[in-house]
Amino acid sequence: MSFVPRIFIASDDISGDTAVVRGSDFNHIVKVLRKTVGDTVTVCDMHSNVYEAAITFIGQESLSLALGEKRHNDNELPFKVTVYQCLPKGEKADTVVQKAVELGASEVVFVLSERCVARPDEKTFARRLERLSRISESAAAQCGRSYVPAVKGLVGFDSAVGSLKQAGNPFLCYEGGNTVPLRQVLEPNRGDIAFMIGPEGGFSAREADLAAESGIPLVNLGKRILRTETAALYVLSAISVLLE
Repeated sequence: MSFVPRIFIASDDISGDTAVVRGSDFNHIVKVLRKTVGDTVTVCDMHSNVYEAAITFIGQESLSLALGEKRHNDNELPFKVTVYQCLPKGEKADTVVQKAVELGASEVVFVLSERCVARPDEKTFARRLERLSRISESAAAQCGRSYVPAVKGLVGFDSAVGSLKQAGNPFLCYEGGNTVPLRQVLEPNRGDIAFMIGPEGGFSAREADLAAESGIPLVNLGKRILRTETAALYVLSAISVLLE
């Protein structure tokens, strides 16, 4: 069976049974995949609807699609899961976004905590955020997601705690004391999940205390200390096994 690429189209670009593709998706379909009129692609409308679509016209900067029958895509987790990831060094953020999207995260928010080694300025991180958003889109297409999870940041730790505690089931992953097992907080029917992962050096005692004082449980991830780029993936896998 030949490969049918999956693309994500905003509702503004869909009219009735016709859709328009522009920008990077247009370039990828025409210049990389070498698709021509009559070839098919899979279209996701960012609202859990999927269409098989045929290319009907290719212009200089856009192409038109004839949408087939609409079907619902049920590949998502039954609740929202937001990953608050303290910014790691190097290209580890790329890995976190790619794998978190594959494992069902709804959103990834990068946080600047006390022990983050990487401390980019706003302009530098804005460029990086563009790359991370492209990684999210590519991962979503590869694993059959029905929409592209947002990638956001940078936000300060205190601000992230304020947002984290708004979720129905928030927790902070911590290797220090006064923690509870992950299984204890992953119970059905507790609402949307939001959790935070520390940087390479972990959270400071002040940060752990602030989270606890805000009513956010401190959770351990077992007997082995995980790398920062591994921890979120461990938690997402546990969520899928225990709650999906």
